[in-house]
Amino acid sequence: MQSRNSHRSLRPFGWCVVLLLMSTGAWPHGGGLNKDGCHNDRKNSGYHCHRSKNPSIQSTPKQRLYSASEKSINAKWCDRREGISEFRTKDGTYVDCLTDIYAVEAEFDNNWKEAVGQSLHYAESTNKKAAILLIKRQKSKKDYYGELERVINKFKLPIKVFLIESN
Repeated sequence: MQSRNSHRSLRPFGWCVVLLLMSTGAWPHGGGLNKDGCHNDRKNSGYHCHRSKNPSIQSTPKQRLYSASEKSINAKWCDRREGISEFRTKDGTYVDCLTDIYAVEAEFDNNWKEAVGQSLHYAESTNKKAAILLIKRQKSKKDYYGELERVINKFKLPIKVFLIESN
């Protein structure tokens, strides 16, 4: 009989554990954050942070940064130029940074080919000039910036390039 009573006293504890595990959806999530404590919010189609802001970025066209995500680099760069981050176009696409003059596509150096098409599309969609914020990674072994400049020059593409160096 004694073992039966001790078994019964564990039942409320067991239900508490089950209820606790079922309610974890209401708790703040602990995963999926980048180095800056930020992540994409797929449910609300946005991007937000849970921890402190990303490292500061100088305002010169060629800059030196700490390691950071593309989104955090773009957000800081755009903010310094009083631009609008993640501006939604008439086509439902998002310009990484819209300034008074430029529609800017931010991209790591190895993805420069994507940035060319996107920057031209954003320029057409917003009636601004096309620009690329090219984030040069220190570990890059190729001269992606040189490749991008060759294509822009050969085809006389109306694209301004802002270069940032990232660790």
